[in-house]
Amino acid sequence: MSLIVEKRGAVGWIVLNQPQKRNAINDAMWRGIPEAMARFDADREVRCVAFRGAGTEAFASGADISEFAKIRAERAAVAHYDDLLDRVLHSIQGSPKPSVAMIYGFCMGGGLEIALACDLRYCGRSGQFGIPAAKLGLAYSIEGHKRLLETVGHARAREIMFLGRRYPAEEALAMGLVHKVLADENLQGFVEDVIKTLVENAPLSIANSKTQIEEYVKACGAADQARMQAAIERCAKSADYEEGRRAFMEKRKPRFTGS
Repeated sequence: MSLIVEKRGAVGWIVLNQPQKRNAINDAMWRGIPEAMARFDADREVRCVAFRGAGTEAFASGADISEFAKIRAERAAVAHYDDLLDRVLHSIQGSPKPSVAMIYGFCMGGGLEIALACDLRYCGRSGQFGIPAAKLGLAYSIEGHKRLLETVGHARAREIMFLGRRYPAEEALAMGLVHKVLADENLQGFVEDVIKTLVENAPLSIANSKTQIEEYVKACGAADQARMQAAIERCAKSADYEEGRRAFMEKRKPRFTGS
């Protein structure tokens, strides 16, 4: 199974599972991600979605090049592939639930696109990042460029895309590709603590903030003010809002239910 999708308590895990190919992302994996995200979006018990690669050698080394001759050989196939990739990225970005990428080793090309679609990214010192499109003659996608640009700015985005070079973890941190770098042996424990916080925090508050941010950074059109206001009102009228206030006054930890 090249994509492992499993629910562990309140966390939905999506594991890129081709360790023999440094978790290169094949067609079945691309297709499986939107389905997995839809499943987790519909599950009220899931509060957070976490991505990782199998093992510790790679998050994902990019798209599976062995499939390029079949998938990217014709113009129609290229357009279909790009549409699929956009659906993958939008399924992560558009989810009301926060997403976290836990990154060991190689995080290249399509792997970096998936990581950038996630809300939070943490890596071990083994992390290596890059988008080698210019070395492969590929036209990188609209959505991929957008997310890269809004994450690192246009100056860094130009360097990343024009040179196609590989960046070590500390350089990735300096340019904003990741939020934090840790020793590889400490990465999982740190990410588990982040996930615990996400799970314990108010789901509607997080969903509201994610709606506001995604509306402001979407690729085209003005921010949907009605959608943004609806997210605010849903949160403001929720039982969780009352629970948060009561817990603060009673000096106890709140117990949020997402309602």
